[in-house]
Amino acid sequence: MIHFRCDEIFAALCEVKMKTVFVRLHTTADEIIPPLNYGYLSSSISDKNTLIFDQLRDRDSDTDLIKKIIYEKPDILGFSAYTKDISFVKRFVTQLRSSLPNTTIVLGGVQITLMPVETFKYLDGLIDYGFKGESELAFKQFTDKLPRPGDNLDSFDNLIWLKDGQVTENALIPPKNLDELPFPRWDLMPPGTYPKAPHGAFYKQFPYAPLITSRGCPYPCTFCSAGFISGKKIRYRCIENVIDEIKYLNKNFNVKEIHIEDDNFSMEKERVVDFCESLMRTNLNITWALPNGLRLDSLDLEVLKLMTRAGCYSVNVGVESGNESRLKLIKKKITKETIKEKIALVKQAGMDIGGFFIIGFPGETRKEIEQTLKFTTELELDRIGISYFQPYPGTEDFKQLLNDKQYSFDLENAHHSLHTISFIPDGMSYNAIKILRFKGFLKFYFRPKIFLQLIKTIKSFEHLKFILKRGLRWLTS
Repeated sequence: MIHFRCDEIFAALCEVKMKTVFVRLHTTADEIIPPLNYGYLSSSISDKNTLIFDQLRDRDSDTDLIKKIIYEKPDILGFSAYTKDISFVKRFVTQLRSSLPNTTIVLGGVQITLMPVETFKYLDGLIDYGFKGESELAFKQFTDKLPRPGDNLDSFDNLIWLKDGQVTENALIPPKNLDELPFPRWDLMPPGTYPKAPHGAFYKQFPYAPLITSRGCPYPCTFCSAGFISGKKIRYRCIENVIDEIKYLNKNFNVKEIHIEDDNFSMEKERVVDFCESLMRTNLNITWALPNGLRLDSLDLEVLKLMTRAGCYSVNVGVESGNESRLKLIKKKITKETIKEKIALVKQAGMDIGGFFIIGFPGETRKEIEQTLKFTTELELDRIGISYFQPYPGTEDFKQLLNDKQYSFDLENAHHSLHTISFIPDGMSYNAIKILRFKGFLKFYFRPKIFLQLIKTIKSFEHLKFILKRGLRWLTS
């Protein structure tokens, strides 16, 4: 007769690791960068038996990706979705669900954060649970005590679940101290394995890596949902923590460039100064950029010059409109005069600068749009992006349009992206907005100085292909 000691049985059970697989599906995207959300979730959970399948990077067919997932037999399968992605997630999980009867399927991301009940209902039993907001700590809590059907889950933060047949959303508790979060699992998404298709389109050194140093946005812009996703109060990582991650990326993955993805990196002048001086002391010769956008009104020439000395070579800024009244209506909290003045300072400091613009706001006229397109050429900008207005869930504009019955929202067809027209203001037409955008791009980029400068920034044939593909999409969408 064979005898087992209790401690041996316990040790054997402990070796049975729970497997978690995160999946990023392939959808239309202007950039292909490591998915920081999955990286942070992977590093936060206790059991490190985790994989990230990135279909956007690897371009696997749905059939091949499904085979990979089924082969892994994950205990937890995680997806994330913007509004534009939610119907793709539904289609994909529909093909997969019956093959993984014992797998817990969860969904996080922007769309379920902004519309938790509606999104959970839309997926109609395809997912087991949803998570809203920043869920590193909440997901760890969930995986540490992986619940079973019938368990009471009232105490699980950020969770969306079925309670007595009703969709229930628990309290949203984001991480308060960002320094307590481990670095993302960069080993699951090595920066060097990603194509030369960065956020912002351009780079100086490769490999580059995206980095987040703060979360939150206090500004009231009517078209943007950032403050609803990450909160109105800005939470910062300490500069030492940020520099440590840059050193880690450089040492372990040969990362030579950082792209800071914060919504409000420049809010605190002293912090920007501290970051620049600390980065220079590393002597790593790291270049860096701010592709997600920089708040112009918070910077002066002294700080901008320091940023340049510290390796910052490019920033993007949200201009949005060239009409003063429209800037007030969308609560941008900045004037055309300030925009012009601050962009000139960025150029004086020696950095490239790109501007984001939006056309097709509710109530916007053809004259206003033409003023915006003219404004693009009056500013000292090197690049521009012209997006169609999108009524994103959670925003003030979205709520107002629904309330006024000027817009109807359908999750199945809500393909809100930079290149889709989801709303047409009164007095305008679909074709009129498309043609105005097309002319705006031609008017800006086909000036000799801008065009030649654009050509000079291309780093390789691979990068050229990406730029051409992206340019064609922007011009023809």
